[in-house]
Amino acid sequence: MLVGPCAQASLASVTNRPGLGRAITINGSPCVVPIGAVVLEASYRNQITKSDGTSRLSTYPNPVVRYGAAGRNEIVLSPSLIYSRRTGAALGGTFIPATGVQDAGFGFKHSLRDRPWTQDALELFVTLPTGYPTGSFGFSAGAPTYLLGYSASFGLSTRVGLTTTHNFSSSAGTNGSGAMQRYFSYQPSLGLSYALSSTTTLLLQDQLTIPTAPGGSTGNRALAAIQQTVGSHVVLDVEFEQNLLPTPGFNQHALGTGFTLRL
Repeated sequence: MLVGPCAQASLASVTNRPGLGRAITINGSPCVVPIGAVVLEASYRNQITKSDGTSRLSTYPNPVVRYGAAGRNEIVLSPSLIYSRRTGAALGGTFIPATGVQDAGFGFKHSLRDRPWTQDALELFVTLPTGYPTGSFGFSAGAPTYLLGYSASFGLSTRVGLTTTHNFSSSAGTNGSGAMQRYFSYQPSLGLSYALSSTTTLLLQDQLTIPTAPGGSTGNRALAAIQQTVGSHVVLDVEFEQNLLPTPGFNQHALGTGFTLRL
């Protein structure tokens, strides 16, 4: 029986936003959308990479639709409406000017527990190669990807919360010789939230990706965000993200904003 924050159906508890990286944010909150309800999440993100020059990557509107089903479940849909545009200097590798869309995906989340101080959930998510272009500088994986995720939240006090997410994925990427290759990665994250008021929350998060590509290195991104609840149907967020383990000689950060809307 649901007895914790998820049962209260607060939109701030339900939203998965904000997320890290250019990929769609499809988990993070252990709460599912209430049965029969529909939630829309969307965002704009601008990533800036500097080396000998400056490369900018903008992605929008990044929509995710979540529908509450029976049995503490939800259905997650991410249409291929993730417009991506990389401009500026050609820094080599993935940092080459290009325009396209990211892959569409669908998934399923199940709430395991909703207790006053602990909530957790499991999620499955699959993407299909509907985007373009493919390749090292492209926006499509070029093959289906599969993700199994576990998310948990812990209430440390009335103001402070701790969250953790563990994603295990099978993806396709370009190896050192330029060929497409399937690889497995593990992506743990740890987040801290602090309620500044009843409607405003400060969020801090750190995420590892092991590895970031076939035979690649470990990635590490950190995020600081403000989340603002506006009534019972809207949650807004603004965030700053820093790549803590960029390619040697590079510096990378991103600014983003988004919203969660209860339809």
